Amino acid sequence: MKIELRPQDGARVKKTRVYVWPDETILDNLVNRRDRPIRQWRKDVLPKVFSELGLAEGTRARWSQYAGCSCGCSPAFILDINLMNRDIHVSLGGKE
Repeated sequence: MKIELRPQDGARVKKTRVYVWPDETILDNLVNRRDRPIRQWRKDVLPKVFSELGLAEGTRARWSQYAGCSCGCSPAFILDINLMNRDIHVSLGGKE
């Protein structure tokens, strides 16, 4: 698992998003886009991200299919904080 902080897109300040990028093809992404293992990611991925970035244990995250844009192509967890106008990108598996 690779964790990166990247600047947020756009000029508007918003809460930090945690985008999880599974190891999949573009076709798999289109098929699975609205059927993600959110509960598993909340249990396995988020604690590692919070720990590595030194975030408080009580940091809350809610899933939104429309976190990145209004068409639903960029789902993510939305944190209840803003990390210096940065989003978190988590790559799972071998592809970066």
